[in-house]
Amino acid sequence: DWVLLRKTARISAFRNATTAEGRTAEGRAVEASFWLVDPPGVSYFSVHCPGLQEEPQVVCAEAAFVLFRVRFSFPSERRISTHHFVYTARGAAGPPSLQLLPEPPGVEAVKSHQLGLLPRGGERYAVAFLDRSWTARGDAWQWQFDAYVFSSETCSWSKKEASLGLSESDAALLRPYATSKQIVVGASALGWVDISRGITVLCDLFDERPVVKYIPFPATGVCIAPYYRLTRHSAQCFHDVACYDGLIKFVEIGSNEPDCMIKGKGWRATTWIRNISWRSWRKHTRVDVANISVDPRYSALLPELWNHETHKLELKKLVFLLPTLSVRNDDLLYIMAKVGGEHDKAWVIAVGMKSAVVEGLAPVSTGRYCPSTMFSPCAFPSYLNNMTQGNKSEEPLVGCDGGILEEEEIQAEHRIRGKSHFLFILICVYVPYLLRYLCYALFFWYRLFEMICYLVPTTTYYVKNIQRTSTLRFPPLIKKMPP
Repeated sequence: DWVLLRKTARISAFRNATTAEGRTAEGRAVEASFWLVDPPGVSYFSVHCPGLQEEPQVVCAEAAFVLFRVRFSFPSERRISTHHFVYTARGAAGPPSLQLLPEPPGVEAVKSHQLGLLPRGGERYAVAFLDRSWTARGDAWQWQFDAYVFSSETCSWSKKEASLGLSESDAALLRPYATSKQIVVGASALGWVDISRGITVLCDLFDERPVVKYIPFPATGVCIAPYYRLTRHSAQCFHDVACYDGLIKFVEIGSNEPDCMIKGKGWRATTWIRNISWRSWRKHTRVDVANISVDPRYSALLPELWNHETHKLELKKLVFLLPTLSVRNDDLLYIMAKVGGEHDKAWVIAVGMKSAVVEGLAPVSTGRYCPSTMFSPCAFPSYLNNMTQGNKSEEPLVGCDGGILEEEEIQAEHRIRGKSHFLFILICVYVPYLLRYLCYALFFWYRLFEMICYLVPTTTYYVKNIQRTSTLRFPPLIKKMPP
């Protein structure tokens, strides 16, 4: 009833029962399809649109909705056109739908990571983002937050000034935040996660005066460091946050050895839980990699982990990154692991935090994708009543004829599309210059021809005059002396 969805889409015209259609603001037709497998396998989504070059990205997903971004580049015009769509799994109401999110009035450009998605029951939803600015109040400068809320019922945006419920310590952590993901904290509350520090929560979203609160992570999980030295990507390799039924979960991968993630020496995972009304976090579970048991049957998949002395598989030989919490009320933790940091192939391993047992694993190709932004848990498949078992397979991409779209075909498609994109950019960028220089060349040859046409008669005239004057007899300038 939920999946691990790769955030980066594939550009493909393949369709299935999940396909929904929409249009951009310029009228371009957009099709979105999902190719689903059960966790720990990684699911994909594909997008088809004429002229689309950059691969779309998932922004966030909640309940029956997936918010994703489609971006078009126009090199010749030196501009980028960004569109946000909301995919809705409509269930019994009919096939899935795709709605274009209009731009909020009075805002120049909204960054994708600023947007949060809040389900409101049925097919209703709201999209919100916080716009912050410095404002002078008295003798001091303070942050002012404006909440912009889009309602699917009215298809319009509203703007509200939010009040701040922040302590001095919370305000100190809030200033340099960078949003990594969004979570739903309650029926009318959204959270923007700075994966290295804490969660900015917008409460009472539909009131006239929403309230901004801040939930810092547990002390051991807060990375207090100069902001230029710590990016949200590095923190995301060791932390994750999820929320289920109002209960927030936080996980941290740590070790006493600072280079454990590079050399695969060992690690431990610790989870905390907290309700928005609680004053502090509560430690929930903890597991050490040395105590995690692995079924010996996995030795055929990962022979590098076999210890010939203990006759057991040892997970600590893997390089672990990117913990992902389940969006259900369970104790499963999904971690991406590699045999070596240079390998393109990785494994997604499901670990039971209470039982300390590997519940499953599935291969995944990382390729050229950044691991820190690789996949996101989504619950929308449980709202799809038109999904048949034929749409689920051991591989996420299924062709129109029901056959598997193999990785070689995908790479071939990328190569063909890459060549066409290169030619398109070449034509858009260089053809105007070539035409310009061609015009210069034509003008040069025209002027040269014009000059020749002028010089030839003139030269002929002067030559004739010289020939005529050379036949005249002039008296000698010096008279001959008499003998």
